[in-house]
Amino acid sequence: MRAPFARCAIRALGGLAAQLALAAGVVAADLPSIEERLRRLEAVVGELREENAALRRELGQGAPAVARADKPVAPVAAPSVPSVRLSGDIRFRFASTMYRAPEAATRDQLYTQLRVGFLATPGGGFEAGLRFSAGDLNPNFGGTPGSAQFSAGDNGSKKHVFVDQAFVRWRPSLGGDAKAAFTFGKSENLFFVPSRLLFDSDYTPEGFTQEVTLPLSGRHRAWLAAGQYMLDEISASARDPWLIAARARLTSQWHEAWWSVFGAGWLGVTHAEQLTAANVGNINRGNTRTRAGVLTHGYRPFYAEAAVTRLFDRGPGYAGKFPVTFSADLLHNPAAPAQNDAWSAGVTIGKAGKAGQWEIGYRRHWIEADAWWEEPLDGDYGAYYRSVPPGWNTDAASTAGAHGSGTNLRNHSIRTSWSPQDYLLFTANLFLNDLIKKVPSGAIDTAGKRVQVEGTVRF
Repeated sequence: MRAPFARCAIRALGGLAAQLALAAGVVAADLPSIEERLRRLEAVVGELREENAALRRELGQGAPAVARADKPVAPVAAPSVPSVRLSGDIRFRFASTMYRAPEAATRDQLYTQLRVGFLATPGGGFEAGLRFSAGDLNPNFGGTPGSAQFSAGDNGSKKHVFVDQAFVRWRPSLGGDAKAAFTFGKSENLFFVPSRLLFDSDYTPEGFTQEVTLPLSGRHRAWLAAGQYMLDEISASARDPWLIAARARLTSQWHEAWWSVFGAGWLGVTHAEQLTAANVGNINRGNTRTRAGVLTHGYRPFYAEAAVTRLFDRGPGYAGKFPVTFSADLLHNPAAPAQNDAWSAGVTIGKAGKAGQWEIGYRRHWIEADAWWEEPLDGDYGAYYRSVPPGWNTDAASTAGAHGSGTNLRNHSIRTSWSPQDYLLFTANLFLNDLIKKVPSGAIDTAGKRVQVEGTVRF
């Protein structure tokens, strides 16, 4: 950059000297009037401004060009340069899982979660995202769908890194405050709900997503989403299982201190009989299966949710407005003849996430065996199967009975969080879990208890 700039500067100085010399010669020879001399000097200045603007454009500095001294034109636009943003988090968690069954050992585990993502915005309303996570390897199926963490052990073994998200998104302009987004690839799950009645928070589906936000008035906003996601590609059949989902929410501010959310949705799994343990990882438990591991029923549940939030001016040791939220949701699967309902209800006091904020929440959780497909559900809700249900994997770990998360569970959970800084979050959770339908029938001591203590740094 130094050499071109020096050459341009020399050219500018040379031109200035020549013009001044010419002006001086003319003045000395003809001795024109003062007005004539000012006119000529203005012309010289105009020419110098034009040359200076041309030199700046040559150097790529995007300076405004000047056609005449008294008539500037619009600035020259700088070339568009894509922006890239880095974000992620690192979480360290200690978890202890205890069972009432005398044959079940208490498990103390140390987990690390690492997620690093990049979001590029090249312009034109387009985005491209890529996120990596570290986790334990699920043999034959890559990383576990509902987990973005790895466990400490195996003598300090190296850990696997997986592609957690990879997508392209287009955000067209709708005018006003209306917004839309169309996403293709493996992306965040728009059908995750805070109760975790439908999905684990780490589940990232693969396919197509469409969403629209519509401001209905100054106090009401509607949000609509639809998704079509491939669950597996079956090489020997055209009957590939897909997840089809639709969801709508209405968010309303009735008063400065009162907010509400009402929502409804539908989810459907096509060709559920193809989701055997041989085709997708059989991580969770609960659904009714044949002894060959084939799902007996379909999964096409309807979902509804409601929440009301009261904002108080202050809370004990809390920075900013203090929210208290009551919420409930329910699920019904008409494709199964029985054990086809799920619901949850709870209260959350405060909301962590910003410096000086904290929260504590309680939720009652109930999900029957065939209310929803077992695999996408949260792994923290799990009890102890004292014998093997039909359709389980036949590996040694499963045939002896084991921990089972998924459906067929009832649960009490208490979650607490505190943010001393915007980037720092401390959390402690307690889960009290048990089976709804005992396995084997009439079994006792199937309950389990899980305690989590963790710290997260976000960037």
